[in-house]
Amino acid sequence: FKEVGKEWGFSDEGVSHGMALADLDGDGDLDVVVNNLNGPAGIYRNESNAPRVAVRLKGRPPNTRGIGAKIWLYGGAVPIQSQEVICGGRYLSSDDPVRAFAAGTPSNEMRIEVRWRAGRRSVVNGVKANRIYEIDEAGAAAMREEPKREAKPVFEDVSQLIQHVHHEEAFDDSQRQPLLWKKLSQSGPGVAWYDVDGDGWEDLIVGSGKGGVLAVYRNDGRGGFQRMSGAPLAQITTRDQTGVLGWRKGPGQTVILAGSANYEDGLALGASVRQYDLAARTIDDRLPGQLSSTGPLALGDVNGDGQLSLFVGGRVIPGRYPEAASSMLFRWREGKWGVDVENTKRFEKVGLVSGAVFSDLDNDGRPEMILACEWGPIKVFHNEAGRFKEMTSELGLTGYTGWWNGITTGDLDGDGRLDIVASNWGRNTRYESHRAQPLRVYYGEAVGGLALVQAYYDAEMNKVVPEEGLALEAKGLPFIRERYNTHREYAQASVDEILGDWLKRARELRAGTLETVVFFNRGDHFEIKPLPVEAQLAPAFAVCVADYDGDGNEDVFLSQNFFAMESDATRCDAGRGLWLRGDGQGNLSAVSGQESGVKVYGEQRGAALCDYDGDGRVDLVVSQNGAETKLYHNTGGKAGLRVRLKGPPGNPQGVGAQLRLIFGQRPGPMRELHGGSGYWSQDSAVQVMSTPQPPSQVWVRWPGGKTITTSIPPGAKEISINTDGSLEKIR
Repeated sequence: FKEVGKEWGFSDEGVSHGMALADLDGDGDLDVVVNNLNGPAGIYRNESNAPRVAVRLKGRPPNTRGIGAKIWLYGGAVPIQSQEVICGGRYLSSDDPVRAFAAGTPSNEMRIEVRWRAGRRSVVNGVKANRIYEIDEAGAAAMREEPKREAKPVFEDVSQLIQHVHHEEAFDDSQRQPLLWKKLSQSGPGVAWYDVDGDGWEDLIVGSGKGGVLAVYRNDGRGGFQRMSGAPLAQITTRDQTGVLGWRKGPGQTVILAGSANYEDGLALGASVRQYDLAARTIDDRLPGQLSSTGPLALGDVNGDGQLSLFVGGRVIPGRYPEAASSMLFRWREGKWGVDVENTKRFEKVGLVSGAVFSDLDNDGRPEMILACEWGPIKVFHNEAGRFKEMTSELGLTGYTGWWNGITTGDLDGDGRLDIVASNWGRNTRYESHRAQPLRVYYGEAVGGLALVQAYYDAEMNKVVPEEGLALEAKGLPFIRERYNTHREYAQASVDEILGDWLKRARELRAGTLETVVFFNRGDHFEIKPLPVEAQLAPAFAVCVADYDGDGNEDVFLSQNFFAMESDATRCDAGRGLWLRGDGQGNLSAVSGQESGVKVYGEQRGAALCDYDGDGRVDLVVSQNGAETKLYHNTGGKAGLRVRLKGPPGNPQGVGAQLRLIFGQRPGPMRELHGGSGYWSQDSAVQVMSTPQPPSQVWVRWPGGKTITTSIPPGAKEISINTDGSLEKIR
């Protein structure tokens, strides 16, 4: 939506309560009447000349105005328009029951259909533009009731199988930084699918907040789960857990990696990542911590040697938001993690990293490092023989600064190149009306620590002004109260005037893109495309790419909502979790909750994909902050081919490999195995590849660049592929 009040003539200042619409001059369009406090009523004549169709109903007594009837116009400015005749429903007000529709052009062929409350139906064909049609219920015909057939949703809610609730303890972020616009202490949890016990079935891992325990649910292979207990899973966490990953350090040696956030205690002591060794029943805390609090984790084969490296994203420096945090890269050498000093230097003060994924964007067999940064762009670090070099600017991404949350890659247009899908805060926030220019934040030293001031450009004042009022801003910067005695003086001042010399010493960040988007990979640059409007109605976090309905095209799932806003802001709760169906050409359309079956009303965070029961359909788990973890079983999608990769000992699941099914001469979309992606989460290593028709071959590019193409046995439902190209039909 675009603000057009002044442009349309609604520029009067005052306090108004009641408002109603009516065709006061009989020209077929709706005029406006407004009741002004302590003033004359405002009457606004609609002077639009656009073609329209007006409909007035004549109902049977006593409902002579046809209240409750529904009116459809077919063939107008858009294919279908509909309205209902209501009585009241406005604030202390009621409209004239005439209904106006956009005709588009005078020559459009149109039809009106009315469904009356009594169960009858009126149809008017040959409708012409710029006419008022009065339709009498007396001439309506009885409607033949069609039996309602409710389509079965694709996903079934089976959360009762795990009965998990995330543990979250209260923490007052504002005590340390009073001008924070949201709480950073309620950011988790992440979720992961990984075969922790080596029985061939992916188990479920859910992170915990401080004071809780890491939850691991063993998959029994029959569609059920049993929570694992005992050491080390019984140990209470002393910090919030962030990203969670499954990893195998050797044959039969599974380890769970859980990010450990020092945001609340603010101490650089302690591990950045805790390693849960279920076989040894121990927790290893030897991964060194740092001042920056841990956020996302990601695994990738950086130099193609068959060993995975671990990226630890720096989410925030406690008490110093939005100052850039530092991230780290670790390599597994001689049975332990060691800091990759050279690459870690590249990630020093890289930004507020909220999401991370290793992904091979240029198809050279080496993964790039892609970061979703708050108050910054999507950052891409090119892999040059195991050394990372930032190329954000070269790819044309620098200008898309935002409040990015999650990140993953997928081949949404089927061209064999991986596109970037990045989640953001959307367009349904208090900040939407302030986006004539990028939003700003100024930060610098003040009494008591780092202070920040969010600001925006006010077009009417032609000034950059603070987001918050005098009382709140003065909490962080007390000198403001000394400078301004009244709220009126403060409201008329610019940021330059209010902050004075402090602003000269402060640093500035901007965010100009708040939409959740796809960056389409065009080889030497990326082309941005916002996701549909339904994806912009709430902040999005997790991003999961897979083919949920089995039609051969990659889809997207978004986790949504954020409640923990600063005290005078409303929570962002307009999402229920969103499936976006792809058409294989790069276009995505929202799937309703009724069709998808996914309806999650809380603060969704991590999400991960896995065919946990082996039926060839992708299932979904979605975590919620301080609420129930939701598990959805896919019962309505078309079953596909399950593919397992068998990599080298240091990377047995083949993390980083890319694969495509081949149908005759036509390849399907590219799929890549990620060791952590989206938002603090990890999908299953077993890939479900859609089969709209029987595939003839499978193509694989392994980390390092080696490619193989292998024939698929007819009728195979699950296969495994080795690095030498040999294929085993499992079933």
